[in-house]
Amino acid sequence: MEYEEAIEYSITVKWKTSYCSEGRNCWCRIIEPIEKIQDKDDNEIYIVGSGCIPKEYAEHLVKIHNESL
Repeated sequence: MEYEEAIEYSITVKWKTSYCSEGRNCWCRIIEPIEKIQDKDDNEIYIVGSGCIPKEYAEHLVKIHNESL
């Protein structure tokens, strides 16, 4: 699928938080689809990347998003 299609699709599936390279004790979290999504050029789709959002906000956003599906 094209990059734009992958982004649109990522909004329709459940998300999860994961640790960045610093691990569990880091202040941030990554938000990504539960199932890996890639475009035709093998670019992996992330909702929020490493170092962008505090873990409490990330967990709250994922909870709200998943409940809204």
